[in-house]
Amino acid sequence: MSKRHERSDATVVSVTSAQPGRSEDLDSRIVRYAWMMSIRIVCFVLAVVTPSPWRWLFVVAAIALPYFAVVLANAHRSATTPAAEPYVAPARPAIGDRPTVVVPADSDTPRDTSQDRPADTEK
Repeated sequence: MSKRHERSDATVVSVTSAQPGRSEDLDSRIVRYAWMMSIRIVCFVLAVVTPSPWRWLFVVAAIALPYFAVVLANAHRSATTPAAEPYVAPARPAIGDRPTVVVPADSDTPRDTSQDRPADTEK
C-alpha cells in the first residue's frame, strides 16, 4: 500500500486532463481486489453452511471469483478525472482606423493649422 495518505479535506482544482498518479491507481486496484476476495471468503463459508443445491452455487462462485477479481482490478478506468475547462482569454479591443482630426463645432471658418505646428528646423 502507498504510504502517502496525508490527504487534507481541501478541494484540489485540476488544471490538466492527466490521469491520477500511479500510486492512486494502485491503491484503488488493491481495494477492488480485496473486496472481491472478501466476497470469495463469504462464498466458501456459505458453501460449508448451506444445504446441497445452494452449496454448489457458492462453490462455483468461489472458484470463478479470482478470475473476475483480477480482470476487474486490472481494468483500465477511463475518464476518472474530468478534463479541465479550456481557458478562454477575454476579448481585447481591436485597433481601428487611424484617428481623425477633431474639429471644434463652434468654428465655422476654416483655420490655417500651419501656424500651430512648429517649423521644421532640420534641413
